[in-house]
Amino acid sequence: MGPTKSPKSKSPQAKALTIRQPWAELILRGRKPFELRSWKTKYRGPLVIHAAMKIDAEDARQLGLNPQKLITSAFVGVAILSDVRPYTREDANLLKKRRSGFGWFPHNFSWVLKKPRRISPVKAKGQLSLFKVPKAVERRIRSSEGEGETLDIETSRGMDLVEDGFLV
Repeated sequence: MGPTKSPKSKSPQAKALTIRQPWAELILRGRKPFELRSWKTKYRGPLVIHAAMKIDAEDARQLGLNPQKLITSAFVGVAILSDVRPYTREDANLLKKRRSGFGWFPHNFSWVLKKPRRISPVKAKGQLSLFKVPKAVERRIRSSEGEGETLDIETSRGMDLVEDGFLV
């Protein structure tokens, strides 16, 4: 099943996923090519990455990241969800080699992510499961396409806020 299409625009309707830091940051840096979940989805297409409010601080330090410099409670990037498949020992070895994960977790699924890129952070509350992307965030993503926008995490603390689907 491909991405759902918006009736007016015929473009894919993006979905979002809330991911704790440092995992969201590792995806955006290209070190973590998949997100691990205990559940599958038939959705394929643009996946907007929302950095959760909570940080796994000890994991961040072990992976060479400063937890105090990680953006939280914001939409921070987008990737293409190209596949969802069982998590394998090879996946675990790749994450370990790239310093982007720990250990073997049987019965999980690898959500394969391609072409991750940053967007200017937009402050917002996260949600459980896949969720609809606010229109304001969709516009931000579209406006950054083709610009090769890559924000330095150290300097991107200034964020916009989204409430009820509008930038405020």
